[in-house]
Amino acid sequence: MKKFSTAVFYIFLCSLFLTACGEPKISPEDSVKAIYDLYILGETKGVEALGMSKEDINAARTSYEESVKNTIRANFSASGQEIDDKTLEELCTARKSALSKLKAVAETTSESEGKATVVLQTTYLDEADIDKSSFDLARGDAYMQQECTGTEMMPEELMVFYTRHLIESYEKAEPSKLRKSITVECVIQNDAWVPANMSSFGSDLALAITGQDSDDESSQE
Repeated sequence: MKKFSTAVFYIFLCSLFLTACGEPKISPEDSVKAIYDLYILGETKGVEALGMSKEDINAARTSYEESVKNTIRANFSASGQEIDDKTLEELCTARKSALSKLKAVAETTSESEGKATVVLQTTYLDEADIDKSSFDLARGDAYMQQECTGTEMMPEELMVFYTRHLIESYEKAEPSKLRKSITVECVIQNDAWVPANMSSFGSDLALAITGQDSDDESSQE
């Protein structure tokens, strides 16, 4: 079975619809942290301060959550299996809860003429390890059932064990002691600081929160 977590290393961030006017009211690092809080922690206070309406906030969160679900569905399909809606919802809920435990700090390292560089440091979940341990436990269950029944387990049955262990692993998951760092180039848009490239920010952020290597070294929390 193709492993699940390798397909969740991308975050599709929506462009922000801002209604701020005048000079930016919050700093570049606070803006980056606000976007992190919205997508990773599910907190909205920061992006509201950016000038994002509640309607657009809800639309952005819904779009992001649907993209995650579609990615998971596609990955199971690629492995020749399907995941039912109830299990998918449980899995997404468990993962979302685990991500909400993460912590991040942001610092503006340079700012000049409407451009700024922000370094974001975040704790992370080792999703590759979560995936591997869940798969290994599922294979152990399959072996025990085969020993008891004398029949080989079908892929569909293995997937049931796998998703169950995956959900349980996310429910028990704790953030890393280390942090991953990413560099975010920001510009002023509608009188608010935002990442110059949301797609690049999303990709880098996805690597960071799942413990993947980037150009920056991990640092002690």
